[in-house]
Order: sequence, then C-alpha cells, then structure tokens
Amino acid sequence: MVYHDKDSEMRLRLLSVDVLREIKKILTYKEMSSILGIQESLLCRYVNGNTIPSEIQAREIIKKVREERLLVNFLRGQIQVYEDGFVDTHVLLNFPSLLKLAIEVYMNKYIDRRKVDKVVTPAVNGVPFATMVSLILDRPLLLVKKYKDSTHIDYLEENLKESSSVVANLYLRKDAIRKGENVLIVDDVIRTGKTISHLASLVTKGGGNVRTVFSIVKAGTHIDVPEVLDIKSIVTLQ
Repeated sequence: MVYHDKDSEMRLRLLSVDVLREIKKILTYKEMSSILGIQESLLCRYVNGNTIPSEIQAREIIKKVREERLLVNFLRGQIQVYEDGFVDTHVLLNFPSLLKLAIEVYMNKYIDRRKVDKVVTPAVNGVPFATMVSLILDRPLLLVKKYKDSTHIDYLEENLKESSSVVANLYLRKDAIRKGENVLIVDDVIRTGKTISHLASLVTKGGGNVRTVFSIVKAGTHIDVPEVLDIKSIVTLQ
C-alpha cells in the first residue's frame, strides 16, 4: 500500500481513523493501546475525531492492524455458528474497513491477480465479500443466480440438489465468460463444497478455468470438491 500524493496521504490517515473506530466497537482503549502501542488518551482523540493521525502514525496503525493473526482473531470473534449448523457472517459487514484489510492481506498472500480474469459468486450471502474481492483485484464480478433474469438471455445451467426432495437450478449468463478465462470463485462460507463444485462446473461449461476458491470461512472437515480446486479461507472452523 503506497501513498505518494497529498490526496492519497489523507485517504490513508482517514482510513486509519475508520479502522480505529471499528476496533473500538469490540475492544477497550486499554486493549487497543496494548496492541497498537499508542496511548489511550491519543486513541480516544483519534476515535472521537478530535485529531487525525499523522501520515507516519497512520502507516504504523495500518501496518499493525494488517498483522495476519490479529485479523484472523478479529474475524473469528464476529462469526456466529448456530445449533443448526448455520454459519452467520453478517456481523462482519459492520466492519467494512477491517474486513477489506483482511481480504487484501489474503489476496496478496494467496492469489496471483495476474491469473484472475473474473470473479464468480453465488447470490446472495457471498455478494458483499465477492464485491470487495472484485474491487481489490480490479476484476469483473459475475453472479450465479437461482433464476433467470429474462427469457431472451441465454444461460448456462446446473442442477443443485439441496436436499432429498429439493433441487435448485443455478444460472450463469453464457456471455459472461469467454473461453480460456481464469475465474476465481468467492463465497462467504464453504461447508460441504456442493455449491462450489457446481459453480466450477458452470464456469467450465462456459469455457473458463477454475483453480482457486476463496472464502471467508471454511466450516467442517468433510468438504467434497474436485481435486483441481485449491480452497483458500481466512478462518477455518472445525
């Protein structure tokens, strides 16, 4: 993350304030001070908007917050798993700056953006996270839906067995993917791998290639996907 001009410098300084405000939602000033090495009174002034960190201070704040272990612990703490097995990631959307930083860290570590032409995600829960990935990578985002937008549009189709008695259809526009394009699949949670496998099949039908799947959460140990797919997740729940 390099900032050269005054506008970029100010964006960095304001980003550091946004990050501090989001951290303050879950930590005390004392806990923040211990992690960031900044006096509690100064953190209070930053969070309340009485003053803005200098460029150097802002760089240090972002650098420390971007530390992978801290981000993973933060994300894990906001994820709720219910008795019926539902993994709720909704609360993460209340922390957009921290979430974006976490995704950037993992994108830089695991994803070669030069090998990604497009991003694909299933509607609906994965859309906010996939949108962030799309913006970070600067690549088009394609939505796979359970319905057709129009009878005048040609679609690729996959049947997804959701239960013993329910079969859903997944649709992706035929003109969305060109032959040979490399596609990154993104979803908020991967549990069984069933949806991911069908998304990969849709992309393959359109002539695209899928090698990597990125998710915020990987839940469970029995994920059944084609061996060719490499799953990268920020948080793993057993």
